[in-house]
Amino acid sequence: MAKFPDWIYRQSAALAYRLRDGSPEVLLITSRKGTRWVLPKGIVEPGLTPRESAAKEAWEEAGIEGQVSAECLGSYDYEKWGGTCNVEVFPMKITAELDTWPEAAARRRKWFPLARAAKRIDERDLRKLVRRLPKTIEAQAKPSRRPSAAAARARRVIYLFRHAKSSWDDPTLEDFERPLAPRGRRATEVMRNYMRLADVRPDLVLCSSAVRTRQTLENVHPAIGSSAKVRYDRKLYHGGVLALANRLRRLPDEVASVMLVGHNPVLQDLAVSLAGCGDRDAIARVKAKFPTAGLVTLVLQQDHWRDLEPGVCELHSFVVPRELA
Repeated sequence: MAKFPDWIYRQSAALAYRLRDGSPEVLLITSRKGTRWVLPKGIVEPGLTPRESAAKEAWEEAGIEGQVSAECLGSYDYEKWGGTCNVEVFPMKITAELDTWPEAAARRRKWFPLARAAKRIDERDLRKLVRRLPKTIEAQAKPSRRPSAAAARARRVIYLFRHAKSSWDDPTLEDFERPLAPRGRRATEVMRNYMRLADVRPDLVLCSSAVRTRQTLENVHPAIGSSAKVRYDRKLYHGGVLALANRLRRLPDEVASVMLVGHNPVLQDLAVSLAGCGDRDAIARVKAKFPTAGLVTLVLQQDHWRDLEPGVCELHSFVVPRELA
Protein backbone atom coordinates (compact mmCIF):
# COMPACT_ATOMS: atom_id res chain seq x y z
CA MET A 1 0.00 0.00 0.00
CA ALA A 2 1.25 3.47 -0.86
CA LYS A 3 1.61 5.97 1.95
CA PHE A 4 -1.48 8.12 2.40
CA PRO A 5 -1.39 11.94 2.55
CA ASP A 6 0.41 13.21 5.64
CA TRP A 7 -2.73 14.58 7.30
CA ILE A 8 -4.13 11.05 7.63
CA TYR A 9 -1.38 10.23 10.13
CA ARG A 10 -2.20 13.14 12.45
CA GLN A 11 -4.68 11.97 15.06
CA SER A 12 -6.09 12.85 18.46
CA ALA A 13 -7.65 10.84 21.29
CA ALA A 14 -9.83 11.48 24.33
CA LEU A 15 -8.62 10.11 27.66
CA ALA A 16 -12.04 10.06 29.33
CA TYR A 17 -12.12 9.92 33.12
CA ARG A 18 -14.35 10.36 36.15
CA LEU A 19 -13.58 10.56 39.87
CA ARG A 20 -14.81 7.89 42.26
CA ASP A 21 -14.02 8.56 45.95
CA GLY A 22 -11.33 10.95 44.79
CA SER A 23 -9.63 8.41 42.51
CA PRO A 24 -9.80 8.57 38.71
CA GLU A 25 -11.41 5.87 36.60
CA VAL A 26 -10.74 5.69 32.85
CA LEU A 27 -13.23 4.79 30.12
CA LEU A 28 -11.94 2.41 27.46
CA ILE A 29 -13.71 1.09 24.37
CA THR A 30 -13.14 -2.02 22.30
CA SER A 31 -11.46 -1.84 18.91
CA ARG A 32 -13.63 -2.49 15.86
CA LYS A 33 -12.60 -6.15 15.87
CA GLY A 34 -13.33 -6.36 19.59
CA THR A 35 -9.89 -7.75 20.41
CA ARG A 36 -8.30 -4.80 22.24
CA TRP A 37 -9.17 -2.01 24.66
CA VAL A 38 -8.40 1.45 23.23
CA LEU A 39 -9.15 5.14 23.66
CA PRO A 40 -11.64 6.93 21.41
CA LYS A 41 -9.39 8.35 18.70
CA GLY A 42 -9.31 9.29 15.06
CA ILE A 43 -7.87 11.45 12.32
CA VAL A 44 -7.92 15.19 13.01
CA GLU A 45 -10.72 16.10 10.63
CA PRO A 46 -10.82 19.07 8.23
CA GLY A 47 -11.80 22.28 10.01
CA LEU A 48 -11.22 20.91 13.52
CA THR A 49 -8.42 21.39 16.01
CA PRO A 50 -6.97 18.21 17.58
CA ARG A 51 -8.87 19.02 20.77
CA GLU A 52 -12.18 19.45 18.93
CA SER A 53 -11.59 16.29 16.93
CA ALA A 54 -10.96 14.35 20.15
CA ALA A 55 -14.35 15.52 21.48
CA LYS A 56 -16.01 14.43 18.25
CA GLU A 57 -14.38 10.98 18.37
CA ALA A 58 -15.47 10.57 22.00
CA TRP A 59 -19.08 11.16 20.97
CA GLU A 60 -18.94 8.99 17.83
CA GLU A 61 -17.03 6.00 19.21
CA ALA A 62 -17.92 6.00 22.93
CA GLY A 63 -21.13 8.02 23.25
CA ILE A 64 -19.69 10.39 25.83
CA GLU A 65 -19.57 14.15 26.30
CA GLY A 66 -17.55 16.23 28.69
CA GLN A 67 -14.96 18.89 29.39
CA VAL A 68 -11.87 18.49 27.23
CA SER A 69 -8.57 19.83 28.49
CA ALA A 70 -7.24 22.91 26.72
CA GLU A 71 -3.81 21.24 26.45
CA CYS A 72 -2.84 17.74 25.44
CA LEU A 73 -1.39 15.34 27.97
CA GLY A 74 1.22 14.17 25.50
CA SER A 75 1.41 12.05 22.37
CA TYR A 76 2.34 8.56 21.22
CA ASP A 77 3.10 6.86 17.89
CA TYR A 78 1.92 3.63 16.32
CA GLU A 79 2.36 2.03 12.90
CA LYS A 80 -0.57 1.83 10.49
CA TRP A 81 -1.41 2.30 6.79
CA GLY A 82 2.22 2.07 5.75
CA GLY A 83 3.32 4.95 7.98
CA THR A 84 3.55 6.25 11.54
CA CYS A 85 0.48 7.79 13.17
CA ASN A 86 1.05 10.43 15.84
CA VAL A 87 -1.77 10.74 18.37
CA GLU A 88 -2.23 13.71 20.72
CA VAL A 89 -4.08 12.70 23.90
CA PHE A 90 -6.51 15.09 25.63
CA PRO A 91 -7.91 14.45 29.11
CA MET A 92 -11.71 14.65 29.13
CA LYS A 93 -13.81 14.85 32.29
CA ILE A 94 -17.08 13.06 31.58
CA THR A 95 -20.34 14.91 32.07
CA ALA A 96 -22.72 12.62 30.14
CA GLU A 97 -22.91 9.01 28.93
CA LEU A 98 -25.36 8.68 26.05
CA ASP A 99 -27.68 5.73 25.50
CA THR A 100 -27.22 5.82 21.72
CA TRP A 101 -24.29 6.96 19.58
CA PRO A 102 -23.02 6.36 16.02
CA GLU A 103 -20.77 3.35 16.76
CA ALA A 104 -22.78 1.78 19.58
CA ALA A 105 -23.30 -1.41 17.58
CA ALA A 106 -19.59 -1.81 16.82
CA ARG A 107 -17.97 -1.16 20.21
CA ARG A 108 -18.29 -1.79 23.94
CA ARG A 109 -17.29 0.70 26.62
CA LYS A 110 -16.19 0.01 30.18
CA TRP A 111 -14.84 1.93 33.16
CA PHE A 112 -11.54 0.77 34.69
CA PRO A 113 -9.55 1.94 37.71
CA LEU A 114 -6.60 3.89 36.34
CA ALA A 115 -3.97 1.24 37.05
CA ARG A 116 -6.05 -1.53 35.42
CA ALA A 117 -6.80 0.68 32.43
CA ALA A 118 -3.09 1.24 31.82
CA LYS A 119 -2.45 -2.52 31.89
CA ARG A 120 -5.19 -3.13 29.32
CA ILE A 121 -3.61 -0.79 26.75
CA ASP A 122 -1.11 -2.22 24.26
CA GLU A 123 0.93 0.90 23.42
CA ARG A 124 3.72 1.40 25.97
CA ASP A 125 3.94 5.19 25.53
CA LEU A 126 0.17 5.52 25.92
CA ARG A 127 0.30 3.52 29.15
CA LYS A 128 2.80 6.07 30.48
CA LEU A 129 0.43 8.93 29.60
CA VAL A 130 -2.49 7.23 31.35
CA ARG A 131 -0.45 6.81 34.52
CA ARG A 132 0.38 10.54 34.45
CA LEU A 133 -3.29 11.49 34.48
CA PRO A 134 -3.68 12.16 38.25
CA LYS A 135 -0.90 14.77 38.18
CA THR A 136 -2.53 16.66 35.32
CA ILE A 137 -6.26 16.53 36.15
CA GLU A 138 -6.36 19.69 38.24
CA ALA A 139 -4.04 21.66 35.98
CA GLN A 140 -5.41 20.66 32.58
CA ALA A 141 -9.07 19.72 32.98
CA LYS A 142 -10.25 23.32 33.29
CA PRO A 143 -10.83 24.42 29.68
CA SER A 144 -11.55 28.03 28.90
CA ARG A 145 -14.13 26.90 26.36
CA ARG A 146 -15.71 23.49 26.14
CA PRO A 147 -15.69 21.96 22.64
CA SER A 148 -18.88 19.92 22.48
CA ALA A 149 -19.45 17.19 19.94
CA ALA A 150 -22.32 19.20 18.51
CA ALA A 151 -20.07 22.23 17.98
CA ALA A 152 -17.44 20.08 16.31
CA ARG A 153 -20.02 18.65 13.93
CA ALA A 154 -21.15 22.18 12.97
CA ARG A 155 -17.98 23.00 11.00
CA ARG A 156 -18.67 23.59 7.29
CA VAL A 157 -16.68 21.45 4.88
CA ILE A 158 -16.95 21.26 1.08
CA TYR A 159 -15.93 18.14 -0.85
CA LEU A 160 -15.50 18.55 -4.62
CA PHE A 161 -15.48 15.10 -6.21
CA ARG A 162 -14.99 14.76 -9.95
CA HIS A 163 -16.62 11.78 -11.65
CA ALA A 164 -14.39 8.80 -12.51
CA LYS A 165 -13.13 7.99 -16.01
CA SER A 166 -16.03 7.54 -18.46
CA SER A 167 -16.32 5.33 -21.51
CA TRP A 168 -16.29 6.47 -25.14
CA ASP A 169 -16.89 2.98 -26.54
CA ASP A 170 -20.40 3.74 -27.83
CA PRO A 171 -20.25 6.73 -30.22
CA THR A 172 -24.06 6.83 -30.46
CA LEU A 173 -24.47 7.89 -26.83
CA GLU A 174 -24.96 11.52 -25.91
CA ASP A 175 -22.34 12.92 -23.52
CA PHE A 176 -24.93 12.96 -20.72
CA GLU A 177 -25.48 9.19 -21.09
CA ARG A 178 -21.88 7.96 -21.10
CA PRO A 179 -21.19 5.36 -18.35
CA LEU A 180 -18.02 4.69 -16.40
CA ALA A 181 -15.16 2.87 -18.08
CA PRO A 182 -13.55 -0.15 -16.36
CA ARG A 183 -10.67 2.12 -15.34
CA GLY A 184 -13.20 4.50 -13.80
CA ARG A 185 -14.84 1.74 -11.78
CA ARG A 186 -11.45 0.67 -10.43
CA ALA A 187 -10.71 4.28 -9.44
CA THR A 188 -13.98 4.52 -7.48
CA GLU A 189 -12.95 1.44 -5.49
CA VAL A 190 -9.71 3.16 -4.52
CA MET A 191 -11.52 6.37 -3.58
CA ARG A 192 -14.18 4.46 -1.65
CA ASN A 193 -11.47 2.94 0.54
CA TYR A 194 -9.87 6.34 1.04
CA MET A 195 -13.17 8.02 1.95
CA ARG A 196 -13.89 5.33 4.51
CA LEU A 197 -10.45 5.75 6.04
CA ALA A 198 -10.58 9.57 6.02
CA ASP A 199 -14.11 9.59 7.50
CA VAL A 200 -15.58 11.53 4.57
CA ARG A 201 -19.21 11.69 5.68
CA PRO A 202 -21.03 14.66 4.14
CA ASP A 203 -24.46 15.59 5.45
CA LEU A 204 -25.61 16.38 1.92
CA VAL A 205 -24.53 15.18 -1.53
CA LEU A 206 -25.37 17.27 -4.61
CA CYS A 207 -24.75 15.12 -7.67
CA SER A 208 -24.99 15.84 -11.37
CA SER A 209 -27.68 13.66 -12.93
CA ALA A 210 -25.38 12.51 -15.76
CA VAL A 211 -24.90 8.73 -15.89
CA ARG A 212 -21.18 8.79 -15.11
CA THR A 213 -21.59 11.00 -12.02
CA ARG A 214 -24.49 8.90 -10.70
CA GLN A 215 -22.43 5.73 -11.13
CA THR A 216 -19.43 7.36 -9.44
CA LEU A 217 -21.54 8.27 -6.43
CA GLU A 218 -23.18 4.84 -6.28
CA ASN A 219 -19.76 3.17 -6.14
CA VAL A 220 -18.44 5.27 -3.23
CA HIS A 221 -21.75 5.60 -1.36
CA PRO A 222 -21.05 2.70 1.06
CA ALA A 223 -18.08 4.69 2.41
CA ILE A 224 -19.85 8.00 3.00
CA GLY A 225 -22.72 6.48 4.97
CA SER A 226 -26.43 6.01 4.52
CA SER A 227 -27.28 9.11 6.55
CA ALA A 228 -26.14 11.47 3.78
CA LYS A 229 -29.03 13.06 1.89
CA VAL A 230 -28.54 12.79 -1.88
CA ARG A 231 -29.93 15.30 -4.38
CA TYR A 232 -29.50 14.80 -8.13
CA ASP A 233 -29.43 18.05 -10.06
CA ARG A 234 -29.07 18.49 -13.82
CA LYS A 235 -27.79 22.02 -13.17
CA LEU A 236 -24.55 20.48 -11.91
CA TYR A 237 -24.08 19.12 -15.42
CA HIS A 238 -24.79 22.36 -17.26
CA GLY A 239 -23.98 24.99 -14.62
CA GLY A 240 -20.85 27.08 -14.28
CA VAL A 241 -18.85 28.24 -11.27
CA LEU A 242 -21.30 31.01 -10.35
CA ALA A 243 -24.26 28.62 -10.39
CA LEU A 244 -22.49 26.12 -8.13
CA ALA A 245 -21.31 28.82 -5.73
CA ASN A 246 -24.83 30.22 -5.49
CA ARG A 247 -26.16 26.74 -4.78
CA LEU A 248 -23.74 26.44 -1.87
CA ARG A 249 -24.66 29.88 -0.53
CA ARG A 250 -28.29 28.80 -0.28
CA LEU A 251 -27.51 25.86 2.00
CA PRO A 252 -28.98 26.04 5.51
CA ASP A 253 -26.38 26.34 8.25
CA GLU A 254 -27.65 23.08 9.75
CA VAL A 255 -25.73 21.37 6.92
CA ALA A 256 -22.21 20.88 8.28
CA SER A 257 -20.65 19.38 5.15
CA VAL A 258 -21.57 18.98 1.51
CA MET A 259 -20.17 16.98 -1.39
CA LEU A 260 -20.51 18.11 -5.01
CA VAL A 261 -20.15 15.26 -7.51
CA GLY A 262 -19.66 16.87 -10.89
CA HIS A 263 -17.55 17.65 -13.91
CA ASN A 264 -14.58 19.59 -15.14
CA PRO A 265 -13.67 22.32 -15.81
CA VAL A 266 -16.26 23.75 -13.41
CA LEU A 267 -15.10 21.82 -10.29
CA GLN A 268 -11.49 22.78 -10.92
CA ASP A 269 -12.43 26.44 -11.45
CA LEU A 270 -14.59 26.40 -8.30
CA ALA A 271 -11.79 24.90 -6.19
CA VAL A 272 -9.26 27.46 -7.43
CA SER A 273 -11.73 30.30 -6.88
CA LEU A 274 -12.63 29.36 -3.30
CA ALA A 275 -9.16 28.40 -2.04
CA GLY A 276 -7.56 31.44 -0.43
CA CYS A 277 -5.21 29.57 1.90
CA GLY A 278 -4.20 26.09 2.95
CA ASP A 279 -1.90 23.47 1.45
CA ARG A 280 0.03 25.49 -1.14
CA ASP A 281 1.33 22.41 -2.91
CA ALA A 282 -2.21 21.04 -3.23
CA ILE A 283 -3.48 24.39 -4.52
CA ALA A 284 -0.81 24.40 -7.22
CA ARG A 285 -1.67 20.84 -8.20
CA VAL A 286 -5.38 21.65 -8.48
CA LYS A 287 -4.59 24.65 -10.67
CA ALA A 288 -2.47 22.45 -12.96
CA LYS A 289 -4.87 19.51 -13.27
CA PHE A 290 -7.98 18.03 -11.62
CA PRO A 291 -7.97 14.36 -12.75
CA THR A 292 -11.03 12.12 -12.89
CA ALA A 293 -12.07 10.74 -9.48
CA GLY A 294 -10.04 13.48 -7.77
CA LEU A 295 -11.28 14.79 -4.43
CA VAL A 296 -10.67 18.32 -3.11
CA THR A 297 -11.53 19.11 0.52
CA LEU A 298 -12.20 22.76 1.43
CA VAL A 299 -13.01 24.28 4.83
CA LEU A 300 -15.19 27.39 4.90
CA GLN A 301 -13.55 30.05 7.06
CA GLN A 302 -16.79 32.03 7.56
CA ASP A 303 -19.69 31.47 9.96
CA HIS A 304 -22.46 30.96 7.40
CA TRP A 305 -22.89 29.43 3.96
CA ARG A 306 -24.23 32.76 2.72
CA ASP A 307 -20.77 34.23 3.35
CA LEU A 308 -19.16 31.98 0.73
CA GLU A 309 -17.05 34.15 -1.58
CA PRO A 310 -13.88 33.70 -3.66
CA GLY A 311 -10.84 33.11 -1.48
CA VAL A 312 -12.66 32.43 1.82
CA CYS A 313 -11.86 28.71 2.07
CA GLU A 314 -8.84 26.75 3.27
CA LEU A 315 -7.82 24.00 0.87
CA HIS A 316 -7.26 21.13 3.25
CA SER A 317 -6.28 18.34 0.85
CA PHE A 318 -6.33 17.12 -2.75
CA VAL A 319 -6.30 13.38 -3.40
CA VAL A 320 -6.34 11.44 -6.69
CA PRO A 321 -6.60 7.66 -7.17
CA ARG A 322 -3.18 7.09 -8.69
CA GLU A 323 -1.55 8.37 -5.46
CA LEU A 324 -3.41 5.73 -3.43
CA ALA A 325 -3.50 2.70 -5.70
